[in-house]
Amino acid sequence: MKRVITIGSAVVDVLVRSSSFRVMKSHMVEGGVAMCEVYGGKLGAEEIATGVGGGGTNVALGLKRLGVLARPFSVVGDDDWGEWVRKKLIQEGLEVDGINEMVGNTAVSVILVASDGGRSIITQRGVGAKMSSKDVDWKMLEKADWVQVSSLGGNVNLLEDIVLYAFSKKIKVGLNPGKKELEEKKTLLSLLPKIEFLNLNHLEAVQFFKGRYGEDKQMAKRFLDEGVKLVTITDGTRGAGLAGGETWIKAEAYKTKSVDDTGAGDAFTAGVVAGFLAEKPMEEVLKIGLANGASVVTGLGAKKCLLRKEEMEKWLKKKRVKMIEEKI
Repeated sequence: MKRVITIGSAVVDVLVRSSSFRVMKSHMVEGGVAMCEVYGGKLGAEEIATGVGGGGTNVALGLKRLGVLARPFSVVGDDDWGEWVRKKLIQEGLEVDGINEMVGNTAVSVILVASDGGRSIITQRGVGAKMSSKDVDWKMLEKADWVQVSSLGGNVNLLEDIVLYAFSKKIKVGLNPGKKELEEKKTLLSLLPKIEFLNLNHLEAVQFFKGRYGEDKQMAKRFLDEGVKLVTITDGTRGAGLAGGETWIKAEAYKTKSVDDTGAGDAFTAGVVAGFLAEKPMEEVLKIGLANGASVVTGLGAKKCLLRKEEMEKWLKKKRVKMIEEKI
């Protein structure tokens, strides 16, 4: 069985779902849409929950549920929350010897979820902002067949060390970079030839190559030309595309009612990696990613509705999704 190490954040998620959150369009905010409430006002919530989030743990559990031997690597603080994170991950059946303790506070996110499933996230990164190469268990990393890296908060030095080390040991690397990593374009471009799988959303791809809406296939081709072996570009409810070799596959999203969009990207990533490691055909790899992303948004939090292997098999048999395959 293939062994995967996931590297990224481990965060305490405090989720607040309220139909009273107001979603408003405004040219004064990035993205043009804001979640608002009256300053000084009070409002009720339909649901409040806590859970473990962060790209490192989300992808690890997503992979584990799909039958992949996955272990998260991250850091937590020496506080009560750090111990709580470890206990929660153990309850999910994950090994926590890669969850290292540092002096300081565990990262915490407060996630405000609107009635349409959209959310705004307020994060205090705690010790996660201090993680560096000296905190990595390189011997543990060396035993992996695949290393899947999520956002490292813009720490491109750490990203570079991980990618170069893995490449030197012939360990395949998957990368789902965050906004701050993408801003370091020169460094990221130098690493792309050593990346097996790259996952971006549509807006990230557009901004990276200064492309235009609707040019996902062209942008995916540019990433392939830079040396990446497999590229996915997601676009929320519009679906996602996958490129590899000379093939581009575009698929619609599975139709589900969103309760909370948190973790959709991590679920998609886990699905694609699981499909790829199982040597599934490209179209099925994309379906697995889309199915996992569509399922996870039907519950509150980033882990609750991640599909298990048997559930995934039933999903793919029962549900259909429109796909278009083209030469890239």
